[in-house]
Amino acid sequence: LSPLSHPALAYPTQSSSFDFNLSISLLMRIMMMSLSFVVVLSLFCGVTLPRGVEGTYGIDVSQAFSASVWSCLSQSYDFAIVRCYQSNGAVDQNCNYTVNAAWNAGFSDVDLYMFPCPTCGNPAGQIDDLVTYINNNNCSFGMLWLDIEGPQYWSDAGSNQNFFNGLVSEAQSAGFKLGVYSSASQWNEIFGADFTGGSAFPLWYAHYDNNPSFDDFSSFGGWSTPAIKQYNGDATACGAGVDQNWYP
Repeated sequence: LSPLSHPALAYPTQSSSFDFNLSISLLMRIMMMSLSFVVVLSLFCGVTLPRGVEGTYGIDVSQAFSASVWSCLSQSYDFAIVRCYQSNGAVDQNCNYTVNAAWNAGFSDVDLYMFPCPTCGNPAGQIDDLVTYINNNNCSFGMLWLDIEGPQYWSDAGSNQNFFNGLVSEAQSAGFKLGVYSSASQWNEIFGADFTGGSAFPLWYAHYDNNPSFDDFSSFGGWSTPAIKQYNGDATACGAGVDQNWYP
């Protein structure tokens, strides 16, 4: 019914006016309480709430967090990428615990990333060590991302390309679904601007502009379209240090 066809709405009595004002007052109090709850949750859990841009938000982590922290994180993020191999040439022993904690908290996707050790040599052996750890722990995950950054960890372009190709070859033989994490500045300095050895795999690129968008992306390494953006590399959420990521 429209207001004009309903006598109580068209010509409110004193009682109906009082009830109407009471309802508005009650509604306003509920809204304020809801807003306060969100603010308190943010402060208590230390949640850095994602920006109001459509898409899917996630985090990557290199430390072990408690189950309660992961539960808190799951309220704001959908996917997690967990470090499982370290730059010192060793498997991250916290990997399986962290992966399970993320799954148990309700994350929809959990991937791994590998920070290889080029100066350690033997790229196939590094992949094999990771495979052994994953199999021994029945670690469940989606993709393995090869973390390509830090020119100080690498050698000359030719040697670097050979090392990268060795990682890829062994990882593919092991049945991994691969992706590459890097940025134009890191990739070009490590491998040279003409190297496109990773372009067959999805790209997760870093640009810390605090803007969950691909508008800033410029082609490099044979990639014309990225898969994920790491838009904040120094965030605090639920009291934990994380990197923030996004894809449309």
